[in-house]
Amino acid sequence: MNKTVLLVVGLVLVLGGGIYFFNQGQMTNSPSAYDVEATITPGGEDFKGSRYLTYSQTNYNNSVGKKRVFYFHAVWCPTCKVANEEFNRSLDKIPEDVVLLKTDYDTEKELKKKYNITYQHTFVLVDDEGNELKKWNGGGIEELISNTK
Repeated sequence: MNKTVLLVVGLVLVLGGGIYFFNQGQMTNSPSAYDVEATITPGGEDFKGSRYLTYSQTNYNNSVGKKRVFYFHAVWCPTCKVANEEFNRSLDKIPEDVVLLKTDYDTEKELKKKYNITYQHTFVLVDDEGNELKKWNGGGIEELISNTK
């Protein structure tokens, strides 16, 4: 029995170590959802012309006169990671009259409640008063373009 316990513990340690090192390699070889702040355009008044911003009340206010789209994402969401990478590669494809506000699914509870967001990777197009005009789930740059025409 002791040999069986040692064997199981050894396998768990080997598998756990392998998973850890695999994930570390993934995180260092390409931008990940965890580095998202380093890859998207920083928010604030110095970036009024940006089209992909981290949600903040300042960035929301600075985007007056543009089509505002909340993009509810989570750092742990694999589809959000893929979409984030696509948006970062395609910043010039985001229409000039659109501002995509990357909104943290886990922390922006009031916005989730207001727009009835039940899962991440949800987009909400709002009017100047913040009223929902259109909501869709999933997609990338092409869906953003088609839903904001």
